[in-house]
Amino acid sequence: MNDRIALLADGRLILAANDGTSKRHDCQFAADIERREQQSAEKNSWLRGDQEAGGGMFSRSSLWGGRGVPRSVSVRPRVVAVAGGDRPDSMVYALWTGVVGAVLDFDFVEGYERRVFHRERFHVSEFDRHSGDGRIACRFGDDEVSHIAVLEPDGRHAKPVTEGDSIDAAPSWVPGREAILYHSAGLSRDPQGYIRGFGPFGIHRIDLTGGELETVLESPTHDYLAPQADEAGNIYYIRRKYEGPEGPRPSVWVTLKDTLLFPFRILRALVDFFQIFSSIVSKKPLTTAGGPKQQGPEPVRMWIAGRMIDVQKAGQANAPDGALAPADWELVKRTPDGTETVLARHALAYDVSADGRIAWSDGKNLHLIAADGSKRKLLSEPLIDSVKWLRPFEGTAEQG
Repeated sequence: MNDRIALLADGRLILAANDGTSKRHDCQFAADIERREQQSAEKNSWLRGDQEAGGGMFSRSSLWGGRGVPRSVSVRPRVVAVAGGDRPDSMVYALWTGVVGAVLDFDFVEGYERRVFHRERFHVSEFDRHSGDGRIACRFGDDEVSHIAVLEPDGRHAKPVTEGDSIDAAPSWVPGREAILYHSAGLSRDPQGYIRGFGPFGIHRIDLTGGELETVLESPTHDYLAPQADEAGNIYYIRRKYEGPEGPRPSVWVTLKDTLLFPFRILRALVDFFQIFSSIVSKKPLTTAGGPKQQGPEPVRMWIAGRMIDVQKAGQANAPDGALAPADWELVKRTPDGTETVLARHALAYDVSADGRIAWSDGKNLHLIAADGSKRKLLSEPLIDSVKWLRPFEGTAEQG
């Protein structure tokens, strides 16, 4: 069980081993939801004017005044959290459908998935299990506003830990203490109440016994993300440059280039406009060659801790091996005396095992840093946004 690494990749749950092999885990509950949605869509397709609903004298859209009934928006069920289970050789994971959230348990020996419970608007993610009693620290909420909560070992009964107008996420238990590390950023809103930005992410520690909150690390120029602590008191985190609501500031060279090219871009925009106008009115292009470029497929994007990553552009710009995270996303180890060591660059997600091994991903590749510091690449999977060792807690070890 100690050598199982769970990866979340665009909502898919993948189980990887220390030898570099991997296997996708199919969630039965998600498959059941998708099957029911498909059956419902086929049953009610005549209401939407679908051509495949069958022929007839009148089209379906004409029966509804030429407008038809709009299709319902379907969201693919996604696995959004995973951790070791409350028994040996088991795991627990959370599913989000866009409306309904569920917590499920899987037994590797029996090969059986059990639904713990499901509920509307129950959106939890980012699990971390307490090594002693098995409670699960989690993120509760969506990408805009979220807080830290604690679930019982079986995944039930969420108890809120933090509150406020902020993004609180990436909780992890502090070994030997009744405390949780997490990263947090305050939100800024306009007079109408809409979110317009957020401040830098800092690392905080909350003591669950007395309720004391301590700021561990923060900076106006950097984000500190996904904190974890080990038995020796070292703290691990991902450090990146902070980008405000206006985004990264362009360099002097980019500003100069944009200024010089501005008249030519205006001219090209006018030509493209009249090219489209001519094609619509006269059915003939204004020019015999060139013209507006055809739109390509919709770009794939990942939303990671308040930062949107264009997967295609990132894969072309970043190195090595198509890493999605930029080079300034650094995995850092900080000792109790404040000494910092950069363990890896292009780090998007990671997890530290009980014996000191670190599994980390750049968004495309999974890497392993052994306890002796040696490094190797384990495997490649597209769009990895979470890495988790499926370690049992002490209670399961005693039972086993």
